[in-house]
Formats: sequence, structure tokens, C-alpha cells
Amino acid sequence: MQSTHGHELMEWLGRTGPLPRETLLARAEETFGTDCRFHTCSQQDLTSVQLLDFLLEKGKVAQGEDGIRLAMEPCTH
Repeated sequence: MQSTHGHELMEWLGRTGPLPRETLLARAEETFGTDCRFHTCSQQDLTSVQLLDFLLEKGKVAQGEDGIRLAMEPCTH
């Protein structure tokens, strides 16, 4: 099974701009695949929903009136 670093989703979101949650998840599935799992520096085997919730909790993405947007640049390691 493919594992993609969460930074890739963050970079992708930075290019696409704010999206409503359901649209973001649907487009992420189209972009990264339906079976894709994500990992971060501290987490493994995350679905796109779990990754999005994790990134929201950590303040790396933010929910606004216009949708979910990138709140900070991914770390560079």
C-alpha cells in the first residue's frame, strides 16, 4: 500500500487554495488514490480524513468561511 507524506497534501492544498471539507477529501482521493495512506513525522497509516483532522488539530491547516486552507508551510526535513 502506498504511503504519502502529509506534506504532499499540504503542498497540494497550498496550490489549490481553500476548499470545502468534502470537496477537499474527494479531490485528495482523486489526486492521491482511494487506497492511499498518509504518514507524518509522528503518525503512520492515516486515511485522508484522519490526516486532515490531524493537520487541523496541529494548526497546519485552518477552517474558514471559504473552506480549509493551508495555515503554515510544511516543515522542510
